[in-house]
Amino acid sequence: MQTDFLKTFDGNLQSLLADLEILVSMDTPSDDPSALAGAMDWLEERLRGEGAHTERFGAGDILQADFSGAGEATILLLSHMDTVFGHGEAQRRPFRLEGDRAYGPGVADMKAGIALAIWAAKALQAAGARYRTLRLLCTGDEEMGAVRSRERILACAQGFDAALVLEPGRPGGEVVSARKGVGTFRLTAHGRAAHAGVDPQNGRSAITEIARRVVEISRLNGSLEGATFNVGVLSGGSRANVVAEEASCEIDVRIARVEDMEAALRLLRAAAEQAEDKDVTLHLTGGFSSPPMEKGPGTQWLLRHAAKAAGELGVELRDITTGGGSDGNRLAAAGIPVLDALGPVGGRAHSAEEYVEVPSIPVRGALLARMIMSISEELSAR
Repeated sequence: MQTDFLKTFDGNLQSLLADLEILVSMDTPSDDPSALAGAMDWLEERLRGEGAHTERFGAGDILQADFSGAGEATILLLSHMDTVFGHGEAQRRPFRLEGDRAYGPGVADMKAGIALAIWAAKALQAAGARYRTLRLLCTGDEEMGAVRSRERILACAQGFDAALVLEPGRPGGEVVSARKGVGTFRLTAHGRAAHAGVDPQNGRSAITEIARRVVEISRLNGSLEGATFNVGVLSGGSRANVVAEEASCEIDVRIARVEDMEAALRLLRAAAEQAEDKDVTLHLTGGFSSPPMEKGPGTQWLLRHAAKAAGELGVELRDITTGGGSDGNRLAAAGIPVLDALGPVGGRAHSAEEYVEVPSIPVRGALLARMIMSISEELSAR
């Protein structure tokens, strides 16, 4: 007899929201591993209470929790505890329910996904799901590009059949089947300082040259399908009456396909490194921190299981491509089938209006659990 996961999640919604309130009430900025470790302490104890075997890594801000079963499938649930908000934000904007929405710092991105994972694991254990390992990995630096955790992410997923990322479902309920790769670069210019009034002819303005490069970089948009080039930060100079000796800009590059990485880099270098003023030197640093997550055969396989689960719940499921990256990008590049944005539906992430649609929680929980059951049944039957 098939488990009615929707009924299970409906019946436990208030308890799930209580867990979510605890998570949102803890400040977990990406740049504070000790604060993150404290939140992981709570999560570790909570998951152990449901029967998980746990391990901690890094400065304690990476938590791996394994649930064991009698089947063959190995499935990773990927989440992150960190938020973009600093200390004191949870006190200034405490968790609250208003109408059909829950609000608070990090409520959608992605503490609701963590709460969902706890209760999905509990429901699947009770249903006797036929996986060999259901692994929850929760990291503490996703918002900073996973500098501390990227090696652990790849190591813990090695050989796994699937990775399901619990970033928030999109406002229309869509899941994410493809994400762009992300590159961050810094262009610095070094000119020659001079008095702007007395002898400007002896100066070589780094600001003027950087301004020319910004225009050329902006013109790259449209030159490579699916790629975007954006100068988001510009700085330089010391005083208004000094010809600027130093200037710099920070550049965000997004690409849709792994094969376009080198082409995008060549275009950027051509636009950024050829100074019009030959007395100004230019230096480009940085690189791609996250490869694209492409919609390959593995993703299509997971989408079929997601569609099957959605059909059993009587809901429509659509998938989309987004320009934003996640930790799932790295796993996809390593050849692991990935499907993203399987958490509760939410929106306005990284803002004071961030929210989760409370009625979506039981539906997304049931979708996640039923999808895991479906994958486990297929792989155990092979």
